[in-house]
Amino acid sequence: MTKYTVELSQDDLQMIKDCHSKNPSIMKAMNEAKEVKD
Repeated sequence: MTKYTVELSQDDLQMIKDCHSKNPSIMKAMNEAKEVKD
């Protein structure tokens, strides 16, 4: 499986979760996303 890395702000992450709550594959990816500190 190809992996993609994106950088999101906390607001972007929440917006994606809100907008795509009916898309299980996106929600799975978002739930598995790891927070990286600068």
